[in-house]
Amino acid sequence: MENILTEEELIEYAKPFLKSRKFKKKNKRWTKDIGDFTIIFFIQGSCYDKNDYYIRPGIFINALPAFGLNYYGHFHTELKQTTAEEVMNKFEKWYTEWTDKELIKERVLKFIEWDKRNPLENRRAGLVDYDADPCPAYECFSLSEKHIQYILSEF
Repeated sequence: MENILTEEELIEYAKPFLKSRKFKKKNKRWTKDIGDFTIIFFIQGSCYDKNDYYIRPGIFINALPAFGLNYYGHFHTELKQTTAEEVMNKFEKWYTEWTDKELIKERVLKFIEWDKRNPLENRRAGLVDYDADPCPAYECFSLSEKHIQYILSEF
């Protein structure tokens, strides 16, 4: 895969960008606790190609346990490698949306309805037409029943 943006270029751009927004850095992972949530910006190298990497932002709901070694969060996504400025702008937009409790609750409710129409066994069997019935929020795939109950009762 040919990268538009090298991992090193992204790291060099991200360091001052995230530091100015009070994120703390450890290796290639930046975190910021904002009370109810912890926001994560994670750059993960590929195990298949030393020149490839993944940009995996995540958000933890701080009242819930992390459930093991999940580096990405209760909500997570993957950003495409474009320009450093575009990556950081998409990251800010994404985490702003996924730390809005009302918006999260709305998306979870829509996901529950979608999931009823498209149960996991149908998704695994390739029986879901995502074009005809798109998932309202792919971030909700990582939610457990415990997460969903907390969001619906506490948000």
